[in-house]
Amino acid sequence: MNNNYYKILNVPATATAQEIKLAYKKLAIQYHPDKHQGNPYFEERFKLVNEAYQVLSNPQKRATYDLRLQYLIQVKLQEQFQQQQRYRYQGPIRQPASVSERYYRNIPKAGFIKKDYYILAGIFAGILLFCALLKFVMDHIAAKDNYQEALSYIEQEKWSTAHAYLSEAIHFKPSYSEAYFKRAYIEMEVRKDYKAALSDLDAAITYAHDKLPQMYYLRGKCHEELRHNLVAELDLGQAIAQDKKFALAYYDRGMLRASALNKYPEAIQDLTNFLKLEMADAEMQNKALFYRGFCYYLTQQNKAAIKDYRVALKQEPKNARLYFLLGKAQAETDSTAAACQNFYQAFNLGYQAAYGDIQQYCVQ
Repeated sequence: MNNNYYKILNVPATATAQEIKLAYKKLAIQYHPDKHQGNPYFEERFKLVNEAYQVLSNPQKRATYDLRLQYLIQVKLQEQFQQQQRYRYQGPIRQPASVSERYYRNIPKAGFIKKDYYILAGIFAGILLFCALLKFVMDHIAAKDNYQEALSYIEQEKWSTAHAYLSEAIHFKPSYSEAYFKRAYIEMEVRKDYKAALSDLDAAITYAHDKLPQMYYLRGKCHEELRHNLVAELDLGQAIAQDKKFALAYYDRGMLRASALNKYPEAIQDLTNFLKLEMADAEMQNKALFYRGFCYYLTQQNKAAIKDYRVALKQEPKNARLYFLLGKAQAETDSTAAACQNFYQAFNLGYQAAYGDIQQYCVQ
């Protein structure tokens, strides 16, 4: 590293990106070869200015360059110290002694004492510690910069670019919980790569100081997509344990228990908790009523099932399956006339499965 890029651009090492850009523009105009009729000196200066700007204007290249520059400064200081030590113990360079001096005068022997070795060892240890600390600080800054860039691209929905910046942030800081969490969201919601998302969520939870309920919720959803239903149930339960008002976690665990785990009483409780929280999404509310009514029906709670189906039908009056299930629950309560009316309504709306129940309950 023969050239100090900061000196070439005539800026301090603490210069901002804007100060570096202004210095570059000024020097580029000053040394541009077209202004000096091809003078080799100005061509060389112009190349050096460009080279310095290409490094210092790039945050990652600048961070690497600063680290190397600090290292070389420390090496130079160490060399100067060693030269001072040699001068201290050996003294200035002497002219060759005369014959009489060589034979009749004692010349002291130079050498290091034990204390000097301790001093040198301490200096080397200090340099190593400083370099390690400097690398840690620079990696932390680079990770933060990449994370902030990723957030801006997430806002613009430029998912691939955001994913690349998050990966860079994790490269510089392997324990960056927030970066793992954001990258998992992209892998899960955009790329549908649930295995990759699951791996990132595991890391996010491992490294997080505050383990958020949303982390467990998304991990539960990944497990559900991968058909790890029992593990998904546990993660959704962990999310609920941390936030008793986590409506989506109640909804998804209730749907999972109703449709995949056949835990109907537990599903009823989860969907009831979801409906109590009065989510604004009418479609989700209606689906929760539909599945809770079905769970009521399967557990012989037909009156409760009828009540849920009727509420759901107010929102979806053309839902043939709802009419059919309402008829099934009514048939179980000996309300045959009402059941037949709903079976016919389901059949007329195109639900062919209702034909068998019409033959069973309605045709004399």
